[in-house]
Amino acid sequence: MPSSTDARIEELRARIRQLCSGTLTPAVEAELRTLARHLRFAIKDHVRAARSSLDAKKSAMIKRDSENK
Repeated sequence: MPSSTDARIEELRARIRQLCSGTLTPAVEAELRTLARHLRFAIKDHVRAARSSLDAKKSAMIKRDSENK
């Protein structure tokens, strides 16, 4: 799993948590909406990278198993 996506998700989570602990103003609400969109994209990237990694591992295992027969 790429650590950059983990770090980005954690950074966004911390900022969202910080904003949620204060007063909800229109500016804070707008920032929360923006951060939520960025968090969705970061999670999507994280899942895409995980799937790619698993697909590569699966291909390597299939190749290894076919060579061992």
